[in-house]
Amino acid sequence: MKLTDQELIGKIRELRQITPTNSWVSFNKSRILGEEPKFTFFPYSKPVFATVIAVFVLFGTFGYGLVKNSMPGDFLYAIRKIAHEYEAVFVPKNEQTAFQLKLANDRLEDLAKAPAKNMAPTISEFQTNIYEAARTLSKIDATTSDPLAIRKIVDETKKLEGNKQKLDSLGVVYGGTEEVENVLSKITENLISDLDSRTLSEAQGNILVEMKKLFEEKKYSEALELYLVNQ
Repeated sequence: MKLTDQELIGKIRELRQITPTNSWVSFNKSRILGEEPKFTFFPYSKPVFATVIAVFVLFGTFGYGLVKNSMPGDFLYAIRKIAHEYEAVFVPKNEQTAFQLKLANDRLEDLAKAPAKNMAPTISEFQTNIYEAARTLSKIDATTSDPLAIRKIVDETKKLEGNKQKLDSLGVVYGGTEEVENVLSKITENLISDLDSRTLSEAQGNILVEMKKLFEEKKYSEALELYLVNQ
């Protein structure tokens, strides 16, 4: 049976009254985080989590597709955003930047297919994700951080650059990427300074020269990738 928009809205509102049991949420948290179940959970997130899960249960694959493919400005995007916020709770601090960049990439992919009515809210969401990515990225010391976390940032940044090129070819104006580029520039500059202060082998010296060249060309993610590959 196909639901009308009003019936669908009514069903989703009813889901707000559903809450999972303590044992169920504790078990699933332990599965995700690899912790021993403690049968406690974040109290404020119970109705949020229950709403997201119940939507998928109630509407099945069809409902999941509606939520997943919704865009900022759509009614169902509120559920998609709740799912993102819930997922963020479980992301380690050193991976928050890569997570926000991933969301920013999702928004750029949305923009490539968004109708006119969704353009403005999608751009707004993208800029929010970029701001959060830049804010968390600015706190990272690449000389002491986990290389895997930096690798994820580099990968998402390269994906971001690819998405930007696609949107530029479509003539979509979105802005907001300068913050990430500025912070990546600073991180790359710090790594180059750190290498300059060391006694390097001939091979390491060649890498440093290449990193400086990429830095001058403003290819920051490529410079970071070169650094990571040779660590």
